Amino acid sequence: MREVDNSLDKISKNLNKAFQLGLRHAGKIIQTEIRRLINDPPKTGIKYRHLPNRSSAPGEAPATQSGNLMKGVKFKVTRSDLEVGDTVFYGGFLEFYHKRPHVSTAVSAKQATVNLVIQTYVNKEILA
Repeated sequence: MREVDNSLDKISKNLNKAFQLGLRHAGKIIQTEIRRLINDPPKTGIKYRHLPNRSSAPGEAPATQSGNLMKGVKFKVTRSDLEVGDTVFYGGFLEFYHKRPHVSTAVSAKQATVNLVIQTYVNKEILA
């Protein structure tokens, strides 16, 4: 009976590890997509003289001006969750108040890919 318990514990730990590796890979995919959305021109908003780049229009991802928003795009894997977002204080204002979606757009665009990546990691462990 003890051997069965040990085997089940090992299987559980290996599946959990595979799941977390899948989440980590998924986080990288979404992080890359958010940064791509912010960095890729063209933006169609107003060109302010005091800013280096043309601003974004509502509905577009924010334009990069200082680079802080792009640098602040992070992800965190916990025991069973993936958190993706930006760490700058104004990121939420841009996303929701100013209607410059970048996190939600990236998550939506990469949802199917992320699901497949996580499923692949778990399936690989099941078949090992």
